[in-house]
Amino acid sequence: MTDQKLRTILQEHGLKATYQRMAVLEYLVTHKTHPTAEMIHEDLSNISLATVYNTLDKLIETGLIIAIDIHDDGKRHFDYYGEPHYHVINQQTSEIIDADNFDMAPLFEAARKASGLTITGYHIEVYGVKSENP
Repeated sequence: MTDQKLRTILQEHGLKATYQRMAVLEYLVTHKTHPTAEMIHEDLSNISLATVYNTLDKLIETGLIIAIDIHDDGKRHFDYYGEPHYHVINQQTSEIIDADNFDMAPLFEAARKASGLTITGYHIEVYGVKSENP
């Protein structure tokens, strides 16, 4: 993703396009590994760990990224949320797999009918273990 596109994305979300924000956002856009803050800091060693955490908090506040808390590994992972998708989490390995092959319209409609709210988004995590019979 170009620097100009990163600047535009940040500005559209009401954020100043600082070097640190652009670097962390670019990292999350290009790395589909659902990294932790520590992993991001290791790769972007010129940005302090505190700044990485502060930047991630700001990006979460604006909805640009999401945090995924994996209970099995006790760590918080991060993901760029440019295109809505859900996550399948392997409870044996803590692997996080992106999935976008589910039609959310029926779920949104059911949620709207049950609540009377206009559904504006979602955050879904599905957990599983590898079965012996696939």
